[in-house]
Amino acid sequence: MIHKSRTKAVLFMMLLVFVGMVTGFFLGAILASAIAKKKENPAFWRETVHKQLGKLHPTPEQRKKLEARTDSAVEELATIKADTIKKVWDVVDRAVGDLDKELTPEQRKTFETFKPKRPAELK
Repeated sequence: MIHKSRTKAVLFMMLLVFVGMVTGFFLGAILASAIAKKKENPAFWRETVHKQLGKLHPTPEQRKKLEARTDSAVEELATIKADTIKKVWDVVDRAVGDLDKELTPEQRKTFETFKPKRPAELK
């Protein structure tokens, strides 16, 4: 009798550990995705740089100059990022077009189901 209850307790503890691991995995994946999305925002870049510059304890005059320079750098980086993404999709679109020319009609139908599609904001 004691053996059965001990086995049940061990199995229950193993179940709890498994549920905890699965829950932790999915919560971690969701959190990592949210953090990655936040880091893509130029406003986040600006805030982060301003926080780091605050550690230098700049004078109000220095702060204005430093923030103006970092703000222009962030804008430049955002422009470079947008241009790079557009160029990447131009290459992908050309490659897809070249591949499409080589396919048979049956292959084109299948290819349509999985070929990469340009995001709406880049059209």
